[in-house]
Amino acid sequence: MLVSEMSVKMHGFPHYTPLADALKIVLSNAERLESEVVPFDRAMGRVLAEDVISKVDVPPFDRSAVDGYSVRAADTFGASELKPVKLRVIGSVEIGVASKLRVGKGDAVKIMTGAPLPQGTDAVVMVEHTRAKDKNIAVFAPVTPGKNVSAMGEDVKAGDVVLRRGQLLRPQDVGMLASVGKIRVQVSRRPEVAILATGGELRRPGKRLGRAEITDINSYSLAAAVESCGGLSHRLGIVPDRSELLRRALRKASGHDMVIASGGSSVGEHDIMPDVIAGLGELLFHGIAIRPGGPTAFGIVKGKPVFALAGFPVASLVAFDMLVRPALRKMQSLPADRGYPRVRARLARKVSSTLGRADIVRVKVRAKGGELVADPIRVTGSSVLSSMTKADGFVIVPEDVEGLDEGSVVEVELYR
Repeated sequence: MLVSEMSVKMHGFPHYTPLADALKIVLSNAERLESEVVPFDRAMGRVLAEDVISKVDVPPFDRSAVDGYSVRAADTFGASELKPVKLRVIGSVEIGVASKLRVGKGDAVKIMTGAPLPQGTDAVVMVEHTRAKDKNIAVFAPVTPGKNVSAMGEDVKAGDVVLRRGQLLRPQDVGMLASVGKIRVQVSRRPEVAILATGGELRRPGKRLGRAEITDINSYSLAAAVESCGGLSHRLGIVPDRSELLRRALRKASGHDMVIASGGSSVGEHDIMPDVIAGLGELLFHGIAIRPGGPTAFGIVKGKPVFALAGFPVASLVAFDMLVRPALRKMQSLPADRGYPRVRARLARKVSSTLGRADIVRVKVRAKGGELVADPIRVTGSSVLSSMTKADGFVIVPEDVEGLDEGSVVEVELYR
């Protein structure tokens, strides 16, 4: 459904799109990106676009898991403190050296942790359970076959699927890639996201501000938000609220996979970003039923999704979480959700809300009496960024609920 902008200027929104409907529209216009091949050591935080199947056994040989003596387990049976078993030491094995020793009955070989077991042995006696004298050892505790041995293929066997397509790679996964020798890996391409800050009153951080000027916060916080969910951010600077300049900037920005503009998305005379989107492409909705973040618009320009977020910092970040984050995750073949960890907590006080609108309430989480308690942060203004920096996460009050009572058990999504 295309949206006409003329009716909202200085009149307010005649209709707010429910959050679920807005998200459905966004996700239907967020295409999964193609894959690319990258070196395994640059794959951290990327999404696998292939199953990784090991071609090797890990470890590639039987190796000692302790410092001690490599033995034939049967030679130690019956050993005790009172009746130790005597074995002859015929040599030693170092880490990284393949032993040529052949071990017979009654023989032992000194071995270090990680060294390969010499032929003929099947267990290792810990050095603490032996006493050495001349070229012999006394063994005070028996071992069974395989004891203190890290067997070939114990970790991974050739043919095992060690990592699966769609998996977000963590440090341990990068280690697994190294372990199985997968030095080039296919991953989903990271979305390239252009970010525009609109408004002639904006100044770069660190600049001295004149009267009625403010610091550009949003382009930096939104860039960080994009990076936090796997995207590549490209801040294209500050653009004054003039139609021709915004059109030019949006045409340039639409060469990226996605565009996010902050500011100029409400219903004032100078809130013209939705008009610019409509003029260059399709405006699919303007105004969503959430607080904060209601003055949010979305459309398509040159086949690319374009978000116009509110100028107030909290509203822009909340709208990002509700709509942009799921879209970026889908584009990387991740589940199309926010991806935040969730916990159950008891609400410390009542939260008021309005029917027909989803309220995103920032909370602090603390432990009390064996359970988690969520304290709503009392400052709720869309311009009060500290309400988010103090928060551990947020609770969504659904559109069909008129507030939440004190003591209610709620689901908290935790900021990472």
